[in-house]
Order: sequence, then C-alpha cells, then structure tokens
Amino acid sequence: MIGARVIKTSLAVMVSILIARSFELDTPQFAGIISVLAVQPSIYRTLRHGIRQTVSAVVGASLGAFALYAVGNSFLVMGSAVLLLMTLHVKIGWTNSLLVSVVVAINTMGTTSLSFGESALNQIALVVIGMGVGTLVNLLYKPVHETRAEILLTQSEGMLRALLHFVNLDLEANRITPYKPVMKEQIEYVRKYVEQGKEISGLIKEDNRIRLFPSKNTFTVFHSFETMVERIRDMSKELQKIDITHDEFIFMKKTVRLVISVQERAMNRQYSHVKLMKGTLEKRRNEMWNTRGVPEDITSKLAFYNIYGYLIEYLREIDAFQVSHGNKPPAVKESYTLVNQPALPKNLTSNVF
Repeated sequence: MIGARVIKTSLAVMVSILIARSFELDTPQFAGIISVLAVQPSIYRTLRHGIRQTVSAVVGASLGAFALYAVGNSFLVMGSAVLLLMTLHVKIGWTNSLLVSVVVAINTMGTTSLSFGESALNQIALVVIGMGVGTLVNLLYKPVHETRAEILLTQSEGMLRALLHFVNLDLEANRITPYKPVMKEQIEYVRKYVEQGKEISGLIKEDNRIRLFPSKNTFTVFHSFETMVERIRDMSKELQKIDITHDEFIFMKKTVRLVISVQERAMNRQYSHVKLMKGTLEKRRNEMWNTRGVPEDITSKLAFYNIYGYLIEYLREIDAFQVSHGNKPPAVKESYTLVNQPALPKNLTSNVF
C-alpha cells in the first residue's frame, strides 16, 4: 500500500520541476531531487532540514563560484572544493546537508553555459524551490503519528502480557519452554513492535518542540516496554537453569501470576500497589541470599534470585507507567484477596498486599 509520504514526495518533485522550468533555470530536475530531501517524517525535521539544506547550498554555491572565478574548474579545483566543504560540514555536525552543498558546488563549477555568478544563483534558486515546495507540501498534509503510536502502544502491551502468560502456562504445567528457538523468536517479534512504536513516538516528541499545544508523548512508555521485553528475555534464560522440583518453584509461579494481574490492572488505569510487591520480592531475595543451602542447590537458588530481580525491574516499569498515566490509589487501600483475585493463592497475596 502506498503511504502518504510517497504521494507527497511525488507531488513535491512534480511541482518543483514545473516551477524551475517555468523560470527557465538550468538543470531544473535538480529542484525535484532537492524536494525529495525536504519531505521528512516530522514537521520539526522538515523545517530543520530545510534551513540547513538552504544554508549549505548557499555555502556550496558561493565557494563554487569563487573557485570558478579565481582558479577555474579543473578536476583538482573541484576536488579541493569538495574536501573543504566536507571538512566544514563534518566540523559543525551538518553531515545531513553535506551532499547538497557538495553537489551544488560541483554543479556551479561545472556549468559552462553560464557565468560564475549566474551559475551560483541558478543553483541556489533550484535548492530554494525544491526545499520550499517540499516543505510546503509536507505542511499542507502534516504527518500524523499519534494514532499509530496509540495502536502500537496497545499492541505492544498486549504482546508483553502474552509473553508472560506464555511463561505462566508453562510454569503451571511444571515445564520450561526452551529459550531457543521458541521464546527467542517470540521476544524478537515483540521487540520489533516496541522499537517501531519508540521510533514513531520520537517523531511526536520532535514535533512537540514547535507546537503550541504539544500532543501526548508515548516515548517514555515505549522505553519502559523496551526494558520490560529485555527483563522477560533475561527471566526466560534464567528459567532454563532452575529445578522445577525445588521448593521455591511454587512461590515463583505465584509471583508471575501476580505480576500479570498487576500489569492488567495498571494498563486498565486501575491503581496497583506495586511498591509493596517490590518490597516483598526484595525481602524474599535477601532471605535467599542469607540462607545457606546444599552445594547442589546453588544453581537453582541463584536462578530464582535473579528471576526475582528481573521481576522487580519489570514492576518498576509498570509503576512508572502508572505515574505517567495518573493512576491514583483508591480512597481506601485495596487488598488482593481471593474475592477479587480468585486465581491467586491467599498465602502469597496476603504477604504482598
């Protein structure tokens, strides 16, 4: 399916070349090439690129005209001009507009049908037309990313929960799914969605710099989701080391179920006392650390210890989501019991909340 940006870019190329030809400029197709660079995925990036590309074009045209007038247009002169322009742009960090400056300088020195002054002005005019038309087209039909970000947000969160449910189903069946290839493939699939959402949110964050009324930015949420994916990956790897007959296995299963419940409540804008649960897991880890066991028990015990650590970090991101979305605790502190969480054993929930 052809996207809006493709259509806008094609329209900008056509209009740019038409205007350049109407002014009878030399090499009018160059205006179309420049307009492609102007159509950026965000308004902020479009304006920033437009200013930089125009300034770089003026610098390139000026240097090309001066070199043509002073020493001619031999290949040595052209190469030296390009070296100077590249050094300058790299020095000031304008590498995105380096190509335009170099091409404009070479075209200015290589145009033999015009004087050095006319050649420079011709190149500057082509760049101004291309950047102006491309920017105008992008502004008339502004890129809207908020809807896509919200969709990806919902999908990514659902996939994260699905991963935990997948782990939980295996734990309930007293089995561990191999990390490779099953879990690794699933985690990579979710990670792609999160990265895509993070990229879209980055564009929203850029546009908010120039908006009078900034849009809701989901960048921090996707950053949290990215961390949560990594913690599920780490936990899956540690699960490969545990002994399912270990006494700690039962408590870990209850903990995973409770984490899923907490996440569901948080995403449904219901407040969860995440800090209490984190405190309980920290206490459990400290007890495990201070309790001696038989040598054969070390591997599983260390794996459980690490898993609880990863779950604490996972819960920390859920708590950050609650804060950013304004989830507030109820007037009377809720407690997780068999009444509102029938799937959770009482001996775990009473210790956590």
